[in-house]
This record gives sequence, structure tokens and C-alpha cells, in this order.
Amino acid sequence: MSTAAPEAVTPTVRQTLRRARFWVVVLLVVAAIAVGSVIVNALPSLGSPFDPDNPGPEGARALRSVLEQQGVAVTVTDTVAATADTAGTLLVDDADASLDADAWQRLLASRSRVVVVSPDRTALDALLPEVRAGGAPGGSTAAAGCSLPLAQRAGSMSLTGVDLSLRSTSGTVCFARDGAGQVATGLRGGVRVVLLADRTAFTNEHIQRSGNAAVALGALGATDRLVWFQQSPLDSAAAHGATLQDLTPGWVTPLVVLLLLAGLMTALWRGRRLGPIVVESLPVAVRSRETVEGRARLYDRGSARLRAADGLRIGAIRRIGPVLGLSRTASVQEVVDAAARTTGRSRDAIAALLLTDEPGTDRDLVRISDDLARLEAAVRAAAVPGPTAPSNGAP
Repeated sequence: MSTAAPEAVTPTVRQTLRRARFWVVVLLVVAAIAVGSVIVNALPSLGSPFDPDNPGPEGARALRSVLEQQGVAVTVTDTVAATADTAGTLLVDDADASLDADAWQRLLASRSRVVVVSPDRTALDALLPEVRAGGAPGGSTAAAGCSLPLAQRAGSMSLTGVDLSLRSTSGTVCFARDGAGQVATGLRGGVRVVLLADRTAFTNEHIQRSGNAAVALGALGATDRLVWFQQSPLDSAAAHGATLQDLTPGWVTPLVVLLLLAGLMTALWRGRRLGPIVVESLPVAVRSRETVEGRARLYDRGSARLRAADGLRIGAIRRIGPVLGLSRTASVQEVVDAAARTTGRSRDAIAALLLTDEPGTDRDLVRISDDLARLEAAVRAAAVPGPTAPSNGAP
């Protein structure tokens, strides 16, 4: 008897959306990130600290504007190679630079005046070895305290927000408090070197305080051309190349971690889990004879005679055991012993038939099948009184 195959049902819109919910969430997150990136990129950038185009409190746009109003042509560069090929007074923002001694030699070549703001130890060794860092200055202002013309014109300088100072063993230091000043000057191979201890004093926020603007104009406006050098992290002349971490914005790492956690939680939430086995009814009823014949054809195609013989033996042992009064957990040796006692046949012959005989040809497989049928009939005849017939119809 056969049953009709189940009718295919088209999923509803709600079912389709429910199945696609994970991918919808992923697309929404990707879209949100894309929109956020567009918005961030569209916002005007103020630039880096002490950038001559940065109008923010930490920028130096005011200083550049004043210099240009005084007739100084300002050229901004970001590589050592481009800076070395541009003539004029050189301004080096060394707070974020990574210049080695060779790079400083290239910058000083064919130059008459160099101004360095926030110099580090490498810059001091290359330019004025007698000058060293002096720590944070005390007080809010400092008088000129030296005969340098730019200091005399300024008179005093504001120290608000300044955290660095310079000390010198032999050179000139101006605007000093307790021996640590804000301006140091000297000669290096015929080049006039002016060191400004802290660029904070010349940013948009602080340049109008006291004499800061006069100091900056005196240091940078000595010639009609100024080369403003802020080294790029990608400059090949950097003492140490920028790593990926240096170039990556700070918000990228937390965002990546957040996305990974969200993906993990989503996988745990929506991931497939192994549940109990679900039994489904077949669409049609299959006769046992068809199953047996199909399996026999597979054995025949693969020449699996021993496997087929073992199947016949297992079936015979399962049927003989209960007839002999043995439990289902009885071993094959117990079945062999009981069959030998009941039928009077040789135990070795029965053991060979149920265990060890291997069919080499199809004829041998048929012989084993017939012998199993005769053994089963003999056991039934000896154990059960009255007429019996072989289970497979064999005489």
C-alpha cells in the first residue's frame, strides 16, 4: 500500500524574513558602518597639532597668517627630500618627527638659518650638542634675560601651557627661569640654529599671550622665504618606519573587537544545534522483499560474498537460539554446543558452518545458505515435537 507524497508548500513572506533575519542584521550593520564612514569623511578636518592650516586651538594657522602678512612666503613640506630642495629659512616641527643624524645633515646642507620647535634628543645632538632638555619651567611668564634681538623686541614670553624648556652649557638661552629657558641659539657648521623649547607657546590658543607672537616673528621672519617642515609618517627618511598600529586611528581597534563579539554572539544565538532525531514517515510503503532483493543486488555487485554469508548466519543463529531454549544474549559457542547436543551432529561441522566457512564463489555461498536452512530445520525437528518444515522451503 502506498501513500501520497506530501504537497509542497511555498514559504510565506514572514517565514522567508524569519529565515533571512541573520543576513538582514548583517546588512544593516554594514550599512550603518558605511554611512558612518561617509559622515566622518565628510566632516571638515582641523588637521594635526601645529599644522599651519589648522584653525583649532592646537593649530598654527594664526602664526602662518601673521608671517604672510609680514611678506614671508610660507612653503609647507612633509618629506626630507622635498625640504632639502627648497630654499629659505627652515622651520622643523620636531615634536612628532623621527629624524636621524643623516636626515639632519641633509636638512642643514645649503641652509643659512634653521628653527626647530620641540626638539628631541637626536635633534639636540645633531644641531647644538651643548643644549639639553631642562624640564617644565616654573611661573607663568619669563623675561627676555638675554641680548638676542628677537628676545629684546618681545620683552617677555608667556609660559602658559608650556611643559618643556632648554638648558645650555655654553650657548645663549633666553626667557629662562632657574637656568631653563625657552629659546636657545648657536652656530652649527655656519648655520644659525634657533631652538624653541615648546611649540605650545606658538599655537593659535597661546600665540597672542605676552610676547609669544614677537618671538615667533623674530625667529621665523628673518628672511622672505620660510620652509615649514612637518614630517609625514610615510617619509622614507624616518628613523623608524611607521607601523600599521601607528597609522590606524584609535577607534578602529574597539570597533573591530565589537564587531567580532557581535558576530560571535549572533553565531551562538542563531547557530544550528544538534537536537533529537526526528522520525519521518516515508512517502510510500516499501515491501520487505524489495529491500532484501535490493541489498542482495548490492552484495552481488560488490562481490561481498562473506558479508552476505555473515548476514545469513546471523539470521540463522537468532532463530536457532530461542528454539534451543537459549536467551538472546547467549554466545555463538553456546548455540553451537546446544545445536550439536540436540541434533547429534559434529560440533566442529556446526561451528564451521556458523563461523569459519568462507565462500570463495557464488556456488559456495548457495551451499552455505542451503546448509544453514537444513541445520535450522534439523534443530526445529529435534527440539520441537511433531512435524516441522524448513523455514526456506528446502527439503
